[in-house]
Amino acid sequence: MESPRFSVIIPTLNEEAYLPKLLTCLSRQTYREFEVMVVDGSSEDATVAVAKPFRASLPKLSIVTTSKRNVSYQRNLGAQKAKGEYFVFFDADVQIPKSFLKRIWSAIVKKKSMLLTTWITPDSNKANDIVIIAISNIAVEAAKAIDRPFAGGYNTIVHRSVFSQVGGYNEKFKISEDHDFIQRCLAAGVQLTILRRPRLTFSLRRMRRYGYFSIIRKYAQAGVYQLLKKPITKALFEYPMGGHLYRTRKEVRKNVLGQLERSLLRSVKQWLSA
Repeated sequence: MESPRFSVIIPTLNEEAYLPKLLTCLSRQTYREFEVMVVDGSSEDATVAVAKPFRASLPKLSIVTTSKRNVSYQRNLGAQKAKGEYFVFFDADVQIPKSFLKRIWSAIVKKKSMLLTTWITPDSNKANDIVIIAISNIAVEAAKAIDRPFAGGYNTIVHRSVFSQVGGYNEKFKISEDHDFIQRCLAAGVQLTILRRPRLTFSLRRMRRYGYFSIIRKYAQAGVYQLLKKPITKALFEYPMGGHLYRTRKEVRKNVLGQLERSLLRSVKQWLSA
């Protein structure tokens, strides 16, 4: 079987509420030469269960589970198993337009790029969110202008040979592992291409949950370390992974009921098979 052009790799942890939106976006892509790999860190909710039905619309969907909950490890594990020419790293809470992969491939052919990212757009029309995302896009351009480019791990496209050459993501990093990855690509002579179109829809759920200024301060603190080229192998602050951290009370209740329902179904099946 011919290898796909892209391998879309999605690390997950308790993302039952968000992952289906991204998988729906992927199922609607006009460009079809891609596979999808969900690398789940032993979620305690229905992340794996909600992913399985998408095999009908995404025939090249693989679900890998691991007991190790580490975003860099999960990305690297997905890359080890991937067959695509380019790795597309997304977080579970992002969304993309149906022409995203088609336009990425067109840019690769035109620009001969080996490492790419795109501008982002907010997941709401609120003024604060629009301003923050606009500043983020400007910051990405400014960082490249001073030869310190970066791209979020939630939106990075890289040729498999480059990924292998730099050794993937550093699993010892507590935060900014994505910035470190881009810097090592740069050191290897690979330039970052930043596309203003297409745009990925970025979730601001973390800022809404913990406060805009709190998260911006943390990003700034991590950014200073990166500018000073200091590896962040020790936790500077709390920055946990997992979709369960952003659930509303209604979603929490729904999750608890879902767990009880699944437990009951398992008990009935065991009783019937006894």
